[in-house]
Amino acid sequence: MKAWTVMKRGAAAVLVAVGLCGCAHVPDNAGQHPEDPWESMNRQTFLFNSAVDEYAIRPVAKGYQAVVPTFVQDRVGAFFTNMTEPRNILNNALQGKGHDTMVSLYRFLVNTTLGLGGLFDVADHWAGQKVRAEDFGQTLRVWGVPTGPYVVLPILGPSTISDATGTVVGWYTEPLAYVDDDLVQWGSTGLYLLDQRVRVMPATDLLRDAVDPYVMAREGFLANRRNAAFDGNPPVEFVQDEFEDQK
Repeated sequence: MKAWTVMKRGAAAVLVAVGLCGCAHVPDNAGQHPEDPWESMNRQTFLFNSAVDEYAIRPVAKGYQAVVPTFVQDRVGAFFTNMTEPRNILNNALQGKGHDTMVSLYRFLVNTTLGLGGLFDVADHWAGQKVRAEDFGQTLRVWGVPTGPYVVLPILGPSTISDATGTVVGWYTEPLAYVDDDLVQWGSTGLYLLDQRVRVMPATDLLRDAVDPYVMAREGFLANRRNAAFDGNPPVEFVQDEFEDQK
C-alpha cells in the first residue's frame, strides 16, 4: 500500500501524542478509566511512539523549522490543508451539513485553481470562507455509532475503534493517494509529517513537561474528538451515555 494512504491520516495523531520516554511506568489503576480499558497496552505503545518522535521525527522537524523560511512553511501547510477538502466535502454531506458541504467544495475549487494547487488559501483571504473540517470518525459519532475503547496504535497514535474505521475511509478521499509514483508518495508523506510536527511543537513541548504525558495526551485527544464531532458543543446526555456504554 502506498506511503500516503498508510500514514497520512494518522500522522497528526501520533505527533500530538508524544512525550518523554520516562512514561513507561504503568500505574496500579491502569484500565479503570471507562474509555481506556486497554491502558496497560496503550501505555507501552505510547512509549514506543514517544521514542520514535524523540529520536527521529522531532530533531528533523526542529531542523526544518530552523532552516526553511516561514513563508515556505506556510505554503506547505496550506497545500496539505487543501488536500483534506474532498474529505470535508464528503463528511459534511454525510452529516447533512448542506452549507458546510458547499463551503468545502467552494474552498477546494477556488484554492486548487486560483490558489495555485492550494499553496494559497484564497477562499479564506478573499471570501472569509474557513475550513469546515470533518472526517468519517466524526460522521460515525454523529450517526450514533459507539466510539469503542481508546487505543494507541503503533506509529499512527491515539484513536478509538470507530476512528480507526474512519481512517480507512479517509484514505480514499485523499487526492495524493491516487498518484501512482513512489517518489511523490514518500516525498509528500515525509513533508506532511514535518509540517504537522512543526504545527504541534508547542503542544508537544507541554506534554514533555507533564507529570503523566500519557494521561494528558489521552484526555486531550478524547476531548478534542468529542468536541469536533459536535462542533464544540456535545450534548450532555451524549457524553453521559457514552461513558455508561463503555463501562
